[in-house]
Amino acid sequence: MLIAFTLQNFRSYKEAATLSLADLKWVALSGLNGAGKSAVLAGLTLLQQLVVVPTEQITDCLPYQPFAFDTTSDGLPTQFAVTLERGGSRYRYALSYDATRILSEELAVLLPGGQSQRLFLRQNGGIVCVPAGQKQAAANTRPNALFLQTLQAANYQPAIAVFSWFAEDLVVLGDRPRTDLVLDDWLIPQLTQFLHAVGSEVAGVTQRQLALQFLDGSRFTRPDLALLYEKYDEEGEVVDVAELPLRQASTGTQQLVTAGLAFITAQIAKNPQTVIADEFASAVRPEVATALLALVASDVNHSQLLFSTGHEVLLSSQTDPQQRCLAEKNYRGESTLRQGISAMTEQPTIFTHQRVDGETLRTAFTTDIA
Repeated sequence: MLIAFTLQNFRSYKEAATLSLADLKWVALSGLNGAGKSAVLAGLTLLQQLVVVPTEQITDCLPYQPFAFDTTSDGLPTQFAVTLERGGSRYRYALSYDATRILSEELAVLLPGGQSQRLFLRQNGGIVCVPAGQKQAAANTRPNALFLQTLQAANYQPAIAVFSWFAEDLVVLGDRPRTDLVLDDWLIPQLTQFLHAVGSEVAGVTQRQLALQFLDGSRFTRPDLALLYEKYDEEGEVVDVAELPLRQASTGTQQLVTAGLAFITAQIAKNPQTVIADEFASAVRPEVATALLALVASDVNHSQLLFSTGHEVLLSSQTDPQQRCLAEKNYRGESTLRQGISAMTEQPTIFTHQRVDGETLRTAFTTDIA
């Protein structure tokens, strides 16, 4: 489970900003367009990519996206830190980097009473604290590679736990399922029931093998999800069932299928899942999105959800204030986070508020071209 995430000098976050999930099953990032909601999720996704997909050569550049609206940040490192729980242990993993190398990296296990035990440390590009028996792993770690990745490959158990959390337990929700996803037989009726429960007119779900061909003539197949819809005659009687490839369905339906698959499969995962979703359920009805949140908050759910939304209707007055995190941006383009605010009572700052100039808006749609 994700406990906390901190980012600094990444996109619009010039200064450090921390999002805390603690024991919450869901937390929502709200705020105006462009305030920095998506940047928080993008930072966590990028950290996942850094951990799971290592650089291959010493010449490979790192995905460095510093704050761009001043004269100094592009010379400073981007910093990420995550606190997570896996297998009954809590870890804190932090790193900083620029475009060409990892500058600092640290892994610690958190102990009762607020204490921690450092497992390894990298400073100024050099690894200065090495776990017992892992000196060769340290020597094999390139300047643009993570020591964490090298250690998990060397079978160092704490590094394996943290790496596995990023690889297996952190789930990034898109608008549609992965194209390589293979549905087990038990999952199809579960997904169909889920779609019925949220008011979808889908009669069922099936999976076919889609044949594809490369330009060189070679062929391969991949799984392809399809939705089943009832066909009616002129008298309104059901006469057949038609298949519609999921990729041709509406965005809202694709989002529902993706969310359903994520939440259903999370229940059978070996470890609790952390699902992150940018603009969660943005294309579905508000009452459906609200029902999904109620499902996430219920006792039957063992995962947690971190999502951004522009719809305040999802965040009722009964919501725990810690479940609401407001992203704001000042006139210098710097984003900040405020967590623990009451629903619908606190407004964004004056620097964040976007005033709509109706006359300018109208002019933008006016042209002199005949």
